Amino acid sequence: MELEGNTKFNEYEEKIRNHQDNCHNYHQDKLHQKKESDAQFLIAQNPLIMRNLLIIIDITRSSKISDFKPSRLAVALQFLPAFIEQFLECNPLSQIGIAVAEEYRCKTILDFTSSWVNIKQYLSTIHSINEAGFSMAACLQTALHVFSTTQLHAQSSILVVTTSTYSDDKLDLNEWSERCQSAAIQINVISFTGSINQLIKITQATDGQYLCPLNEFQFSQEIQKFVSPQESKNHKMITQLVKIGFPQKLIVSQPTLCQCHLEIVYNFYKCPVCYSKVCSPPLLCPICSTWIVLPHQILRSDGYNTLGVFEITNDGLDHVCSGCLEPTTVIHSTCERCKNFFCLDCDILIHSKFKVCPGCA
Repeated sequence: MELEGNTKFNEYEEKIRNHQDNCHNYHQDKLHQKKESDAQFLIAQNPLIMRNLLIIIDITRSSKISDFKPSRLAVALQFLPAFIEQFLECNPLSQIGIAVAEEYRCKTILDFTSSWVNIKQYLSTIHSINEAGFSMAACLQTALHVFSTTQLHAQSSILVVTTSTYSDDKLDLNEWSERCQSAAIQINVISFTGSINQLIKITQATDGQYLCPLNEFQFSQEIQKFVSPQESKNHKMITQLVKIGFPQKLIVSQPTLCQCHLEIVYNFYKCPVCYSKVCSPPLLCPICSTWIVLPHQILRSDGYNTLGVFEITNDGLDHVCSGCLEPTTVIHSTCERCKNFFCLDCDILIHSKFKVCPGCA
């Protein structure tokens, strides 16, 4: 009987140790996630809140090569949707345009928009062609034309996803590169084929990045570096008052035409100034040039100025999380402004998604 009692006691003691180890591992994982979330939050703390990003995808013959499985273009189209969704989530007042490079030219297939549904729809229509002829100069020429109609108080940047080993230019690449540099357009390149010296020089001249992923997973990690605003020494953004309007959302049973993309829609927003119909804020009204935004988009963008990194506390007391209203664990976070307590899960969610402290708001 005594031996049996000792055996049960040892089993209970082992279960307690395993439980403590599991709790320790859980806290370590959460602390590691909080560290990564805070690092991304601090990187994104930038006074620049409006960004225009033009994504140019190389669909020439080299995009069919299968060194990246199933192909280079397929890998790009697989991870671009997640990147675009994260970009629009972290940059509420920003817009994205889509263009494709083919046969020594570059054409825009989607103007700047913040509608994730439209972007996803146009990405699904992209496919490879059997012709060669990737031209970086043609891409820069198209970018200059596209950015000529954007606002000067927003950052203009290009992300070129190239699958070619060289740039076959019929135009003067250096000339168009200097024009982009003069227009303060930041050029970034992700290359499936390694380093291309002439493209590296262009990205360095415009304070951009040149990245060469080695496999599919690394591509998914490298592209996330463009979510946060990139610092640029050569910028010509001006400080000016911007006319902002808060639109009214309407849902109709009869089809109507939006003024921004000239497409048939059933859900639209009405400009408060000229009453024109537009798809999805934020965007510049094509009729009266009013910057149409939603209130929560401004709040989330301005949240970087009021939200700080929460401090980790371990006072050994029981607290209730101000986010989920659940009891916190031994380790919890504290907002320095409102002094409210948050669990680690809510802390990570606030800094990665909401950008606003519930207690301060």
